[in-house]
Amino acid sequence: MRRHVLHPVLAALALLYLAAMVVSGAMPVQRQLVRFEAKGLLKRVPEEVKRVELSRGTRRVTLLRAGETEWVTPDGVNIGAAGLQVSKAVQIMHNSGPVREIEAAGLVGSDPAPFGLDPPRLSVKLYGRDGDLVLAASFGEFNPEGYLQYMRIDGNPRLYLMSRFVGGEWAEVMTGAEAR
Repeated sequence: MRRHVLHPVLAALALLYLAAMVVSGAMPVQRQLVRFEAKGLLKRVPEEVKRVELSRGTRRVTLLRAGETEWVTPDGVNIGAAGLQVSKAVQIMHNSGPVREIEAAGLVGSDPAPFGLDPPRLSVKLYGRDGDLVLAASFGEFNPEGYLQYMRIDGNPRLYLMSRFVGGEWAEVMTGAEAR
């Protein structure tokens, strides 16, 4: 087909396709895209988390939600832009699932020291609206490759391997809060 005929034909086909979309009211579905599904260990909606307690060694930090991305200390001091990071860390706990779960039976007879959970590098406790404990997680060492981090949930015998950015986000929150 000659060029001077091909371009008008392609333009007419594109217009027909658009007209069909307008008439049917449907947008084309991108079937190659996977629908997002939150797979994190925090099952509640992140906005329901009202208090965060972080501990590293003997240091403790408590933050209270004052808005969507605003967090304050228990004495009411707004932590400013760091609040966005706290909200982001809570969101990550909701969205990001473990890369691997190791059942308690798989840990029998193994040395727990390499996991770095006794004592943990960092502990995070998330509380709901009524002050109820929603999730308590402890982050330990990184795996030998350094891109995953061991994590344990209080009251759950499983050991989780999480992407390092999950615990890393909480570590940055702790560091930022301690600097205030």
